[in-house]
Amino acid sequence: MGTRLRSDRALEQEPGTAGGSPRIRWLSAGLVLVSACVLGACVLLAAAHVDDRYKLDHVSGARIALAQYVNGGTLYPELDDGRLYGGTRFMPLPVLLHAAAAKLTGEYLVSGKLLGYAAAAALLGLVYVLLRGMRCPLPIAVALVATIVATRTGLAAAMDLRADILPLLLQVLAVAVVARARGPTPTIAAAALAATALFCKLNAVWAPLAIVVWLLATDRRRLGWFAAAYGALAVALLVLFVAVSDGRILENVFGLSTAGVQGIGSVVRAPYLLVRLLVEQATGAWVLLPAVAVAGWLAFRERRPTIWLVSLLCCLGVLLVVLSDVGTGWNQLIDPVVLTVLVVGELAGRRWPDPVTAAAPAVIAIVLLWVNLGGLAVTIVPDLRPALADLRGAPRYSPEPLAGRATAATPLLSEDPYVPVSLGQRPVVLDPFMLLRIGRRDPAATQRLVDRIRAKEFELVVLVVPLQPVDQQWWSEVHFGRDVAQALADSYEPAGTVEGYLLYRPAPMPRSGEAG
Repeated sequence: MGTRLRSDRALEQEPGTAGGSPRIRWLSAGLVLVSACVLGACVLLAAAHVDDRYKLDHVSGARIALAQYVNGGTLYPELDDGRLYGGTRFMPLPVLLHAAAAKLTGEYLVSGKLLGYAAAAALLGLVYVLLRGMRCPLPIAVALVATIVATRTGLAAAMDLRADILPLLLQVLAVAVVARARGPTPTIAAAALAATALFCKLNAVWAPLAIVVWLLATDRRRLGWFAAAYGALAVALLVLFVAVSDGRILENVFGLSTAGVQGIGSVVRAPYLLVRLLVEQATGAWVLLPAVAVAGWLAFRERRPTIWLVSLLCCLGVLLVVLSDVGTGWNQLIDPVVLTVLVVGELAGRRWPDPVTAAAPAVIAIVLLWVNLGGLAVTIVPDLRPALADLRGAPRYSPEPLAGRATAATPLLSEDPYVPVSLGQRPVVLDPFMLLRIGRRDPAATQRLVDRIRAKEFELVVLVVPLQPVDQQWWSEVHFGRDVAQALADSYEPAGTVEGYLLYRPAPMPRSGEAG
C-alpha cells in the first residue's frame, strides 16, 4: 500500500518522502504555472478570434459551404450540375450540427467557431478526468492536457472548422466506457459512440479496432455485443443519410474516399510523412515518444498491454493508411497526440519500484515543462501578441475578406469556398481538391469550367496559391487540375492581394495588331 501511495503522489507527496523535497515542490508549482499559462493563452486566442478567420483555410471553407447547402435544403450537392461542382469527404454529422447552429445565429463563422470550442473544451476536460482516474499526479495531468494545445496541430484543431475533434472525443469516450464498465449496456453505449464518430469522420475507426482487439483478448462475450451493435448502428446511420441525401452521400463521401491515393508511391511515403509531420506539427507528442516506448516495453515484459496503448497502436496504423492520400496532412495528428498523452499519463500513474518511485514522474514532469514552455514560446505567444493588438484595431482575419471589392452579384470563382459564402453566394467549386478528381473521372465536367474561364465569365478569381508556375505540383496533383490552372493563367492577370488571398481579374484583350 505504501508503494502505491508514493507512486500516486510522486509529485504531490507529503513532507518526509522523496517527492516532498523542495525541488519537487518547485517543479510541481512551475509545471502547473506554465501549463496554466498555456491553457489561459489558448482561451485568450479563442476569445480574440471567435468572429474572424484565424486558423481557417479552404478546407474549413468547404465545411462552411456544406452547412450553407444544408440550410438551403440540400445534404451534399451533386458532383456536377452543369454550373456548380460538389464533391467532399466530410461526413454528415458535423455539417448538420454546424447548419443547425448557423440557423440560430444567422451566420456561419461564429457558430462554427463556438461548436469547435465546445468540442475542444469537452475533449480536454475528458482527458484530464481520465488521467486523474489513472492516478496520474495532478501537476502532470494538467501539463499533459496543456501539451495537447501547445502543439501546432492541437492548437489548430481547437480553432479551425475541420471537425477533427468531435470524432476524436467520441472515440476516446467509447474506449473509456469499454475500459471502465462491464456488461452489455455500456458495451452497446461504446458501440453507439464509435458508430457516431464514424459519421463525423470517415477514418474515425481506430477506436472500434482497438476495442475489438482488447475485447478479443479479455472478454469475447462483450466482443459479440460490441460488434453486433456497432455494425447495426453504422448500417442504420448509413441508410438514414443515404435516404436524406437522395444517395448523394455515396457518390460524394464514399465514391471519393480514395481519390487522393496515387499508387504505391503514396503508400511508401506515408511513414516518412508521419515522422516529418510529428516533428514539425506535433513536437510535444514527438518528444514524449520515449515515454511511450517505455510503456510499451513494460506492457510487453508484463504481458499486460493497456487499452490506451492498444488504441495508440491502432491509431498509428490507421494514420499510415490515411497519410497515403495526398489530400491528408497535419490535422490528422490530433488523434495520436491525445492518445500519446493518455499513454504517458497512465505511465506516470503506475506503481513504480521503490528506487524510481520519485524519479520516473519527475523525469516526465521535466520533459513536460520543457515541452509546454517551448509550445508557449514558439506556437502560442507569436499568435497571441497580434491577436491582442487586433482587439484595438481592424482584425487581420476579416470575416468578409472581399468587403468593398465584390458583392453577392459579382461573378466569382474562388479556391476557398468561404469567400463566396461570406458574400452570400454559393461557391462554384465546393472543394478544389475534389474538382481535380471529378475531372479525371469525367473530363467533360471540368472542360465546361475551362470554357467559362476562357470566356472570362468570372469578374474576379480568388486563389490561395499563385498561378505561376502553372505546372507546379499544387495545380497538377492537389487543386483544380492543370487544365483549369492553364485556362486561368491564359485568361486572367494578377490584381493584388487581400486578406492573404491572391486576386485575379480578366486580362484585357490584345489590341489590334498585337501578338495574341
